[in-house]
Amino acid sequence: MALERPAARPLRLPLPSLGDVSFVALNLLGLLAYLHPFLSAEATQPDSQWFAHNTDGPLVFAAVAALCMVLLVAELTGGGLNSKSLAALGVLAAFAAVLRTITLPAGANLYFFLVILGSYAFGVRMGFLLGALSFFLSAIVTGGFGPWLPFQMFASAWMGASAAMLRPAAVRLRLPVRGEVALLVAFGVAWGLLFGAVTNLWSWPFWAGGPDITYEPGLGLGEAIRRYWNYYLVTSFGWDLLRSACNALAVAVLGGPLLRALVRYRQRFQWQPVERIRENTGLAAPKSGSADRHG
Repeated sequence: MALERPAARPLRLPLPSLGDVSFVALNLLGLLAYLHPFLSAEATQPDSQWFAHNTDGPLVFAAVAALCMVLLVAELTGGGLNSKSLAALGVLAAFAAVLRTITLPAGANLYFFLVILGSYAFGVRMGFLLGALSFFLSAIVTGGFGPWLPFQMFASAWMGASAAMLRPAAVRLRLPVRGEVALLVAFGVAWGLLFGAVTNLWSWPFWAGGPDITYEPGLGLGEAIRRYWNYYLVTSFGWDLLRSACNALAVAVLGGPLLRALVRYRQRFQWQPVERIRENTGLAAPKSGSADRHG
């Protein structure tokens, strides 16, 4: 008598969460917004409605604002954020926005170091939201609304998200707080330059100057990179270098105490298994029988 084989169960792939979808959509939107003038030759023509992001700038801003709200709600309902982490996000974003209004010599400010430390302590998605929302709040305070705002929000959000990506590596390497601060100092120096290099891309395709620094539709990738490098050196490198120095100094001086406070605050409202706490802190498991001796 032949045995009947059990019916094969259909393979069910897990569906991405709303938080995953909105986070991916935000990053794709940012990349598309930055690359649009390079992909469409019409957008760089002065008589085009897309010139200097006159049309797509407000649309991108509306889309990033809506998707940030969707991501925030999805993280709250999915457990990625709770009321205390939401409060921390609001406080850090507000303080960072205020710090951006305090201008230091050569246009540097303390905005970046707080976004870097807060993002490093609280994770990738909260770091993305912190970077985007704090820049939006600072635009309200300073009246800095314009087609450039969503591009600055994306650059700041990517800075926050990438800062948070450093923490798992630091935990695996068991870096002490001083080691983490040194890592964030180097990160602040790098992003002091990267922030200017990224945000300049929103306006470079529409800028007219010398033949070695002006974008022209149809340029090969190598020639476009060479011209942009020249443009960046002429227009922004000196200012961005001072911003990097400010980031490094602020993180080196204030990073240790502030990072300890932020990590301690996060650990107070995030439950973790005992094994994970020991792994993250380097604490050894109690020896067998120790509980009996102290009982």
